[in-house]
Amino acid sequence: MSKCFFCFIIFILPVNLFASDWLALHPLLPKGTQISYMVVDPAQNKVITQYQQSLLRTPASMQKLLTATAAKLYLGSQFRYQTTIEGEKSNINKQRYQGDLIMRFVGDPTLLRSDISGMLKSLKQLGIKYIAGDFLLNQSHFSGYQWSNGQAWNDLGVCYTAPSNAIIVNKNCVLGNLSLSHPKAKKATLFIPGYEPVDISSDVSVVTKAQRSAQFCELEVTRNSHNQYSLWGCMVPRERPFALAFAVNDPFAYARQIIASELMKVGIILEGEIKLDSNNTSSVGDVLIRHQSPPLDEMLRIMVKESDNLIADSLFKTLGAAYFRTAGNFRNGGQAVKLILKEQGIDLENAYLADGSGLSRHNLMSAVLFMTVLEYVYHNDSRLNLLSSFSVAGIDGTLKYHQGVRGKLLKGKIIAKTGSMQGVANLLGVVKRDHGDRLFVLILNGYNLAETALSEHKEKDKKISKYHFEQAFFEAIIKPD
Repeated sequence: MSKCFFCFIIFILPVNLFASDWLALHPLLPKGTQISYMVVDPAQNKVITQYQQSLLRTPASMQKLLTATAAKLYLGSQFRYQTTIEGEKSNINKQRYQGDLIMRFVGDPTLLRSDISGMLKSLKQLGIKYIAGDFLLNQSHFSGYQWSNGQAWNDLGVCYTAPSNAIIVNKNCVLGNLSLSHPKAKKATLFIPGYEPVDISSDVSVVTKAQRSAQFCELEVTRNSHNQYSLWGCMVPRERPFALAFAVNDPFAYARQIIASELMKVGIILEGEIKLDSNNTSSVGDVLIRHQSPPLDEMLRIMVKESDNLIADSLFKTLGAAYFRTAGNFRNGGQAVKLILKEQGIDLENAYLADGSGLSRHNLMSAVLFMTVLEYVYHNDSRLNLLSSFSVAGIDGTLKYHQGVRGKLLKGKIIAKTGSMQGVANLLGVVKRDHGDRLFVLILNGYNLAETALSEHKEKDKKISKYHFEQAFFEAIIKPD
């Protein structure tokens, strides 16, 4: 018998007879919005309402539910990434290591510069103060592209699209800011911490809002090789610095410079060079130093509640590596997720999984397929413990300030995973009711307000249509039967 019995039985049972009540909510959305939804009573295995539930649409970050579920099932709650420094213990002689050392990166999305410093200090404590060879950085645990097919090219310079490489340090992200040196400054001043090994130039003009609009001028960034960036365009005056977050596009170069600096700090002399391990050495003998990430449950809580893309894509590739016992990439990650879920009776059929984060525009999922996964997670929550990682309306995560669920009636009652990008506004999760929970999947694609509506929203601080619709949608779910 299928392990996901409830995932399929509901679709042949009667739907709520008052479908017209739900259709009456649709005009609250802008014209042209593509909408799919499904609401289910999990206790009675009954569909409350559904609309275009089988159409494949862009899921955005709701994709993380698939990644999280597959990771819990296959990797287990106590899974940790293991970053190691490897060599031969017999090569240590009189504070000298004779030969090459390998630092093996495995895509740990939590690895920080301070962790690398700690590993090198531990290396010195083994009696190594001089390395008579090269320090090799191994990234063979992952293969293929750093970004999934279908990601927007102009997003790749910012941190929420940081590259999913086996080499990750500080989330492959560099923080800085733009500010005004004085109130009448014509150019903005860029600040990047001096310890960050990146090269960022800035030519940003300070203009009024009217000038920015008339000149069609925004803040832009151009990415070049070896972590070189050019920041240009316009910004309007502001009292506080404008925060910036640059994605590290060459993780090897970034890590190499960090490791060189930290070797000097801890007092280890390197005779050779810090190089990429071009031979992809599988093993050189002994694990001399090991660093572990937090356990999977801690990473999933951040990934789902805060919608962390880097954790999601790293886990996606890690699943591909673990399931097929080869280098992980976006292609085998997608196959692994589908096969792992299918073993539990969840057949994603013709859904397309380009990545684990939902950043790719190539991803395709339907409301009914999401509901099969959500039902499985709900009915197995005592074992999976994934619902606790969902955001809670008005309380935390990506729903803390979400306008559509901030009212007194809904606060704390909607437990959900969001999925948002340009033209996409999705939610799935649980509505906690006094008379029994409801599971829901809501997918809005092609969502775009007319320019007049945008202007009116900005000037008069009115709620835009999406939030009116969401509020009405959830109020309809939460009301007594």
